Amino acid sequence: MPGGEVTADGLIAVGQVAKKYGLYTKITGGQRVDLFGARLEQLPLIWEELIAAGFESGHAYGKSLRTVKSCVGSTWCRYGVGDSVGFAVALENRYKGLRSPHKIKFGVSGCTRECAEAQGKDVGIIATEKGWNLYVCGNGGMKPRHAELLAADLDQETLIKYVDRFLMFYAVSTI
Repeated sequence: MPGGEVTADGLIAVGQVAKKYGLYTKITGGQRVDLFGARLEQLPLIWEELIAAGFESGHAYGKSLRTVKSCVGSTWCRYGVGDSVGFAVALENRYKGLRSPHKIKFGVSGCTRECAEAQGKDVGIIATEKGWNLYVCGNGGMKPRHAELLAADLDQETLIKYVDRFLMFYAVSTI
């Protein structure tokens, strides 16, 4: 569910699968839907139904990009100055499946109110009146820390180049 977006039909499909197989469902902080309680032999059937509904397997347990969390951005929020959802979807599609030494989480906020908690992510992006600010090396968990501002007021194309290079550096320097 790139950017946390899901259609009504998608929600219905998830609900039908959960009901059919007796699964516990949980909306995650990363804007995903977790399904718990499936038996091993049910997994291929469950995934067949979810894939037919337009979903794909996530990377919830791998050393890879986990999520790109987004607020509703300028489309739905009166404070939004950037299309955080559209940018989050583009970033997730660009980097999904990327293998890394550790899990990676992104956040994209449409304004400095920071509803997507971008500064608490490995890569955080916050819209400004002049472009996008890029933050890196944030962390939640047992030792939380705010990310560091790497670059300010970038256009999307330049920001993506910075993220590409940061991820390359991260992949080779943390092995």
